Amino acid sequence: MLRELNILACFCSDFINEIDDFEVEMGTDFSCFPTTNEIQITVVASAVSVKEFRENLFLRTSVHNISEFTWSLLHEVGHCKTWHYMNTRTINHCKNIKRKIERGSLPRTMYYDLTDEKIATDWAIKFVENNLALVKTFDSQALKLLDEIYSKYDLED
Repeated sequence: MLRELNILACFCSDFINEIDDFEVEMGTDFSCFPTTNEIQITVVASAVSVKEFRENLFLRTSVHNISEFTWSLLHEVGHCKTWHYMNTRTINHCKNIKRKIERGSLPRTMYYDLTDEKIATDWAIKFVENNLALVKTFDSQALKLLDEIYSKYDLED
């Protein structure tokens, strides 16, 4: 499986490096490290997280024919491209609210309303709208790679 995951990560890196110089690697969830330009992707994202992300995203864009995988990847790029727009106070506020959400003391529905999440998604939406043909081509090829991984290793998408 490592070979296939490496192929997927390299494929995503090639696409993302057309946008900026980011390193893409496999992880346990979609995430980013903006100060080092590192993005992590996964093939086994939480079904609840994917559903919540999709629902929030589809309220904000009319482009619904791109996979959650590609939207998630571009959302993480959005974090790397926009984090410097936030001041330290905003960054710390978002981190604090996320910790409270993780502990269950605040509802999960608040997550995508946080400033850092909104501007990352806004960046992804604008990128997709301005580069729809490019994104659709990437998405189609990424889905083929994902389908191969899912079927070969009996994973659910």
